[in-house]
Amino acid sequence: MYKTDDSDMKIVGADMKVIDESDAEARLYSHERENGNLEKAHDIGKALAAALLNEGGAAYEKNVASDFEARNRSILYAFTADRVLDTFMPNHIIARSAQNEFFDEVRRRNIGLYESISRSGAFSMYLLCGRSGDGRYIGVGKVYAGVIRRPDDEKIEKEGDELYRKYFDYCIEHIKNVEFAF
Repeated sequence: MYKTDDSDMKIVGADMKVIDESDAEARLYSHERENGNLEKAHDIGKALAAALLNEGGAAYEKNVASDFEARNRSILYAFTADRVLDTFMPNHIIARSAQNEFFDEVRRRNIGLYESISRSGAFSMYLLCGRSGDGRYIGVGKVYAGVIRRPDDEKIEKEGDELYRKYFDYCIEHIKNVEFAF
């Protein structure tokens, strides 16, 4: 049929080196482990979990197992910790390590709460909220009010926003006190 002569065509990038992303990830992980950042990430994850699980902690809720609203406040706090760690840690390796430690600690110490967090659609609904320029989610209070079955209750919406803001600020302050190596 049609004969084409493509002998004058050049393949762009033929001389480029193929970057093995898994190798780069492994090097970054090794670097973060060697400089102590992974240990710091684990400490942060444990500390934020302790604030949620220890009586007197910044996000502690009594009767999480039996009180529907307390359990859902704890889910809001877990979402907050997860988002702060994802957004404000130096890189994704450190963020993921801190997040994993946070959720592992919750699972070890309160399996019922961990299962509630894992099974709840609230976490996903919070993720759908918009983000402001400072990394905070907008509309969390409205979602919170819906989650605890009190939609359109402005007082509860404000309460949800305030709970989120306070724990967000607590998490940020905790992270700011950690000096990561580079």
